[in-house]
Amino acid sequence: MVEHAKGRPDRLPKGEQPIAEVGADRLDEDGRHAGRLVLTPKTIYFFDDEHHNGSHDDVIDHARFEGAEVTGDETVGTLALTWAGGGTVYEGDTLELEAFKAAIDDQLNP
Repeated sequence: MVEHAKGRPDRLPKGEQPIAEVGADRLDEDGRHAGRLVLTPKTIYFFDDEHHNGSHDDVIDHARFEGAEVTGDETVGTLALTWAGGGTVYEGDTLELEAFKAAIDDQLNP
C-alpha cells in the first residue's frame, strides 16, 4: 500500500466542502495510482497524488453516479464505483472504504 498525501483542500473547486475523505489507490490499465477519494455535496473526486494539475483525477457528478460496492478482507479492500459511461476500482483499507461508501449512501439516499 502506498502512503497518501494528507487532504489538500486547495484541489477542491471553490465552494466545495468535503463530507468524507479516504486514502486509496486507483487501479487501472496504467497500474496503481496513489491518491484520495473525496465526497462533496455534489461530486465524488479522486485526486491523483502524482499529478497535481488535475489531468489524472476522476470527477463523478452525483447525477451520473450509479453504484458502489466494497469487497475485501480485514485489511485490504476494493471499492468499485460505477457511473454513467464508466467505472473504476480503488484499493485501500477495508474499514475506511466501507465508511466512505456509507457516506456516499447517506449523501445520495437520505
